Amino acid sequence: MKLVKSLLLGSAAGLFAVAGAQAADLPMTKAAPVEYVKVCAVHGVGFFYIPGTDTCIKIGGRAQFQYEFAQYRSLNGVDRSNFIGAGRIQVDARTATAWGTLRTFIRFDIASRTGNQHGSTGVFRQWGPNSFNATGIDTANRANKYVDVDKAFIQFAGLTAGRASSFYDFYANDIELTGFSITSDVWSTNLLAYTYHFGDGWSATVSAEDPSFRRMPLFSVNPQSAVPGANLTFAQPTTGNISPSLAALCTDGGVNGCTYGSPVYLFNAAGDRIGFANVDISQRQQLPDFVANLRVDQDWGSAQISAAVHQVSIGGYNNLGVYNNSGVLVSPANVAAAGVYPQRPEAAYGYAVQGGVKFNLPFLAPGDALWLQAAYARGAMSYTGVNNPLGYDFSTGAGIGGGTRFNVYTLDGYVDPNSGDIKLTKSWSAAAAFLHYWSPEWRSGFVFTYGQLDYPGSARTAGPLGNLYANSAGSVTAASAAAGSTNIAFKSFNEIVTMANLVWSPVKDLDIGVEVLYQRIDVKGRVVDNNKYGALTGKTVSFDDNWLTRFRIDRTF
Repeated sequence: MKLVKSLLLGSAAGLFAVAGAQAADLPMTKAAPVEYVKVCAVHGVGFFYIPGTDTCIKIGGRAQFQYEFAQYRSLNGVDRSNFIGAGRIQVDARTATAWGTLRTFIRFDIASRTGNQHGSTGVFRQWGPNSFNATGIDTANRANKYVDVDKAFIQFAGLTAGRASSFYDFYANDIELTGFSITSDVWSTNLLAYTYHFGDGWSATVSAEDPSFRRMPLFSVNPQSAVPGANLTFAQPTTGNISPSLAALCTDGGVNGCTYGSPVYLFNAAGDRIGFANVDISQRQQLPDFVANLRVDQDWGSAQISAAVHQVSIGGYNNLGVYNNSGVLVSPANVAAAGVYPQRPEAAYGYAVQGGVKFNLPFLAPGDALWLQAAYARGAMSYTGVNNPLGYDFSTGAGIGGGTRFNVYTLDGYVDPNSGDIKLTKSWSAAAAFLHYWSPEWRSGFVFTYGQLDYPGSARTAGPLGNLYANSAGSVTAASAAAGSTNIAFKSFNEIVTMANLVWSPVKDLDIGVEVLYQRIDVKGRVVDNNKYGALTGKTVSFDDNWLTRFRIDRTF
């Protein structure tokens, strides 16, 4: 056994000796270097180099909880208690080039919400981000989830292209938890812009922006009210609640669908009204909104002057023909014999101007600031923020936050039935906002905003609904005048939104806050009170208001 063991050990030693000699003859090789993540201080805190590239990237996000309680004057179709759970992921990538920084920014918002959050979620699905049903019991479209591409833009050599905040906006709900103030705040729109920096903090921007996010509708009338002057107003219906005898107005081969129209009167050579035709007032997207601003940013604060042009373009007359004064369809042969054909209305052009200034107030406390802003618009009410929320395609808003005392008409305009011209509304707003730090951990925001919408003087006497003070026979009597005076249609109104909040930041990037908000809307004169069956009881009201409280927790990283 000892002999075998010796032989084995000797053989092993010989093998190791040979292997060692061979290894000595081979060239030495170095292991591939490991690429560690390197901090990129060129573009600010939080950036690091993408391994193997000269591009710096910063990844961030947010988790958020919100609870809201609203003290509406009516519970008709409105939830007072609402919840939101939301998340956000964003990526900021920047590369230094000979032309300056090439930047790409992407942000996704994801949320689950329940309750009538400042209005029904059914409406939210139409004007808000892509939304779909949530799991659980949902009997009235009051639970949904949504995913939104909040930002996705490229910046290079002064250009901004993609989905970004409107360059028209200045103070944009900067210190609010609810974001319901009467100010222009299009947080995300599709645009192509160029910014020129003059130096010393001065810059100018021109931008072509998607009009869909600025559009408020023109007035559209139910086919059942195609004969104006009956002291009645109608909201936009669906096919299901149209009289069967008029259902054919929605089945015209998809040319006009159920967008409905406003009647435009037809006159003969002698000036006599011989009938009317319905205009398709569903807006067409022909031109972008053109926006420009002049801005300055200094140590004392910042200021901006903005302007915008907004085209209001609609369709032509539907292919359903012409009606006589009684609302009876006239045969094509008789229309041809009369030689009266309706013409497509020309597009109208709305506009808006805005001025704002922000003052930094470090002598009060570090971080303190004051914003002052005012805006005026014609045919573009979203630029003043009088409409809230933005961009929903309904001609009436459900009062304050979904309340039902009355429905105000939130319109960019209407089609004049006598001329076929588009008449535009006027609106203006003013805002003041103050941010104060009680200590580095505690801060408060105080906001007061006012807005007003005015209709042309002829809207209630010669608008799409005819003379609202006349009866169905076209005569003005004491009874019809009284009924017309309380009709909400085309009534100008003003509103205020004011709020105050308190936010605690116990650690960096964690905010725990509560906000109390008051809204009030006043119409000119008195209107039927829907809460008290005003159409039957005769009870009227001159205002609607709402108290709203929101609690919010944010963790940003």
